[in-house]
Amino acid sequence: MNINKITLPPPPNVLKSIRIGFDAITKHLVLLLFPLSVDLVLWLGPHLQIRSLIQGIIEEMNDISQMLPADYSNVIEASQEIWKLAAEKINLLVALRSLPVGVFSLLASVLPVENPLGKPLFWDVTNLGTAFSLTLVFFLVGLVLGGLYFSAVRQAAIFDDVNWHAVLREWPRVSWQSLVLSLLWLTFFTAILIAGSCVATGITIFSISLGQMVIVLVGVVSFWLVFPLFFSPHGIYSRGEKAWKSLLTSIKLTNLTFMKTSLFILLAILINQGLNMVWQIAPEDSWLMLISILGHAFITTGMLSASFVYYQDVNRWVDELQALGVARQIIDEKPTLEK
Repeated sequence: MNINKITLPPPPNVLKSIRIGFDAITKHLVLLLFPLSVDLVLWLGPHLQIRSLIQGIIEEMNDISQMLPADYSNVIEASQEIWKLAAEKINLLVALRSLPVGVFSLLASVLPVENPLGKPLFWDVTNLGTAFSLTLVFFLVGLVLGGLYFSAVRQAAIFDDVNWHAVLREWPRVSWQSLVLSLLWLTFFTAILIAGSCVATGITIFSISLGQMVIVLVGVVSFWLVFPLFFSPHGIYSRGEKAWKSLLTSIKLTNLTFMKTSLFILLAILINQGLNMVWQIAPEDSWLMLISILGHAFITTGMLSASFVYYQDVNRWVDELQALGVARQIIDEKPTLEK
């Protein structure tokens, strides 16, 4: 079949999707309360730390370092500094920022230990089981809130209105499927982490430098593998799919529209991460941080809205091409299509 003789539907427009997504959020600013609330809890609320547990790890590392050659001892000493910083910064409430579905948070990456009101209340969780249980509870709370957040943003993006009755009706289903999707993500990336750690550990025995290179390589590969999974939650909210089907749809969609979808994902990352550098300029103990929190909430919610617009458009485009029987030919005949 010669696709030049067929009138093809116009492909999705990345910039148009972003514009429509942000326009929808400007009409429904109430949706910013979701990320705003999470960040305010992490900023002004109590801090649940695991300082004692981390101190125990540091003491064990001291004992191990005495039995190792000098090169390895230096590596362990550097690791201890990282653990000491973690002991000061880690807040178990950060688990409220669940993945891949969850409410966006600026301070989940900043991990502030001060605020304009002074020092927050610190509570040291000394039991490993308690720390794990609290983390799991906060993660589940974040996931459930994320289900509500994603559903509401999707309605605003697609219908230019938020039907809260429909959102609440779908809430249990999407929350459950989001949990299943999180478990699929956890299994996938745990397998990569274990395999990468085994290889890195084995190589580090012979060369510390090569071991560090392997660790960097594993990180790059993991980041690259996230691309096909970027839209894995969207099928749950837009098409009523189950978690596994939604994940497969995301992979299929990314493969069929790799250039355009990669462009959208890269733009989303550049916008979010680029502006994060601006949001983090404000000191954590200044009320100026509130402006950063609001800015971050608007940008991330706007990009989430845009992703639902793009996801709907690109699905419609692929479905129309498949109905014409030319989807695969378009992929195989890119030079022809450009004409």
